[in-house]
Amino acid sequence: MTKISFWKMLSPLSKTRTAFTLIELIVSITILSFIMLSVFEVYSNLIQINKRLEATMILQENIRNITEQIANDVREKWIDFNYYDSSTPERINNYSGNGNNILVIQWGNKYYLMKDSMSGPVLCAESEKNNPNIHCYIGKEDSTGTRKALSDDRVRIENIRFFLSWKTGSSISSLSEEWKATIVLSLGIEKKTWMSSDIVKNTHMFIETTISEKVYKKI
Repeated sequence: MTKISFWKMLSPLSKTRTAFTLIELIVSITILSFIMLSVFEVYSNLIQINKRLEATMILQENIRNITEQIANDVREKWIDFNYYDSSTPERINNYSGNGNNILVIQWGNKYYLMKDSMSGPVLCAESEKNNPNIHCYIGKEDSTGTRKALSDDRVRIENIRFFLSWKTGSSISSLSEEWKATIVLSLGIEKKTWMSSDIVKNTHMFIETTISEKVYKKI
């Protein structure tokens, strides 16, 4: 009986499909590389979008904390207009110009730019707020001289101004007689290792809000 080899029984086509050719491997690897690159790009974009959203939420959180604290003091304790004396340059009530860099509330509360030092929070000068090596934040000083931060170290205060306006009288029927403080506030993201330079450069938030005293409390 004639014995026929198994390999001889295979057709030529079957023999050629027993392994991938070099060209097939190169094509497969190239296609897989394109797919992986696309997946990585989508994933990277999603991470950047999440970080931008996180940065925006950080700014919103800080703005909310700052404005809520100031609004509570203005409404409940009122603005100390006696502090603003036109004979002292830093105490001029500059409503129509550049505004004031400090807001003073009755009973000794003050809001202004601060920075940390070895001895604790101190005044942050206007010239220092744009210095990347100095972190300036909005702080509150109470009647005892104790200072605390209202904004945190994730944000930079790019601008803060207080514009004050008032009229004499205490009639609850006339809104024009309400004493007001308009807050102009601009925040940016502080440069941190978890934020790219592009996000830091392009993420900012600006608000302008007016807070009125509770006139009826004066009656």
